[in-house]
Amino acid sequence: MNIDVSKIIENKLNALEAEGVIRKKIEDAVEKSITNAITSELESWSFREGIGKQIKAVVGTIADDCGLAAYNGFVATKVKDIVQNVLSSDLTDKLNKTLDDLLIRKYKNVKLSDIFDKYREWVCEHTEESEKWERRNFHCKLETEEKGYGMHVECSFADHQLEHKSWGKEDPEIRFSMLVMSDKEVGTIGTLYLDGHYMKECYKVGRLTDFEAFVCNLFYNETEIIVDLDDVDDSDYFDIDV
Repeated sequence: MNIDVSKIIENKLNALEAEGVIRKKIEDAVEKSITNAITSELESWSFREGIGKQIKAVVGTIADDCGLAAYNGFVATKVKDIVQNVLSSDLTDKLNKTLDDLLIRKYKNVKLSDIFDKYREWVCEHTEESEKWERRNFHCKLETEEKGYGMHVECSFADHQLEHKSWGKEDPEIRFSMLVMSDKEVGTIGTLYLDGHYMKECYKVGRLTDFEAFVCNLFYNETEIIVDLDDVDDSDYFDIDV
């Protein structure tokens, strides 16, 4: 029997190319290289020194005259200004958008139901039709527990159904909790986890989706959220014809 190894390899490569696997691998490798290069530059000694000197020069004289909220806003704005002066314009735009999404933009009158609606819109928009058919459902869950002093609210999200195992359960991609006092109808996000990382202790979170950036913004800015439990839609199915 003669086995043409070269032909087998050629056929496999053709199949992978037709399925888009090779293109995806190349795109992932390029994205990883670019991200690593950006991270390396941002962590370089010269970049840190430049930012440190510029912030130190102005923070001392202004901090005493500002309230905490104003001071935080000032630092965020100053970092944004410094980034504009140090980095190239295309990268500056991306970093400015990240700063805006995570810190500077302020949301008002946010309802808990809005957060669930926003996630459903995001997961449906960013999931391929073939994957919707394969998964059928995603994870979108609201849990509440009455406490003596109020109510504990926990919300979790993932773009697929979570696998429950005998020794534990799979962590959701996004999980946050709130405490709503008995005499209040609003609360703020007290804890936030992304892929198992506690966001108050995590300084390098990598690339965030639009929804993750939105929730981080609410968390970092301690935005008050209207807890409209009766209006929350926590249905977890993709809109497909079964």
